[in-house]
Amino acid sequence: MAEMSFGKPSRAPIIRDEGKGAWMENAVNPVAFLQGCVAARPAIADEPPLVVDFPDRPVAKMLAAVLPDYGAASRLKVQLVDLPRLPLGKLKASEVVVEVYAASVNPTDWKQRKGTLAQLCPLNLPTILGIDLAGKVVRAGEEAAFSEGDEVFGRQTLDRMRELNGSYSEYVIVDSADIYRKPSGVGFEEAAATPHACLAAYAALGHVGRLVDKRR
Repeated sequence: MAEMSFGKPSRAPIIRDEGKGAWMENAVNPVAFLQGCVAARPAIADEPPLVVDFPDRPVAKMLAAVLPDYGAASRLKVQLVDLPRLPLGKLKASEVVVEVYAASVNPTDWKQRKGTLAQLCPLNLPTILGIDLAGKVVRAGEEAAFSEGDEVFGRQTLDRMRELNGSYSEYVIVDSADIYRKPSGVGFEEAAATPHACLAAYAALGHVGRLVDKRR
């Protein structure tokens, strides 16, 4: 398997670890990220980003919230991990690499974290969770209808999350069929909160509420 390299990662202001908990002092609501609520890069340049950066980080590394074992949200650890690895050594024609600007948390996420879905959908621990995402395309397969720099939102499927990684990370490889162009008037945070919740609402209206039958 060939390791991907996306070039020098973007630098956030370094929040150094000068004692237990000291790195959190200047962050914007870091508890939200560590508890798996929302991790987002602010759109306003003068706001400190919600990331914990490391000086002299290797090019082939990215930040991610890693789950080492099933349990409480406190088990999520923000750390440096390898960039996504490609099973076939290169992007498939329909795949897209997205730099994640925001990721949301749904019931499926915390149920996976707690192990509630372990029998139905076991995880290969340690793992990087996360289904919904929004960000920018940094690389696209030849058949994907996206280009570098496109602002997108969408989801990572459960199978791909377990095979590669989820959206609680700086980069994620998704299938182009699972992402869409983000409307210019919608922020990354709002866009990342849409996919899973929207599909759940559609399922409720379309199937439980029999809206599909009423449209026939």
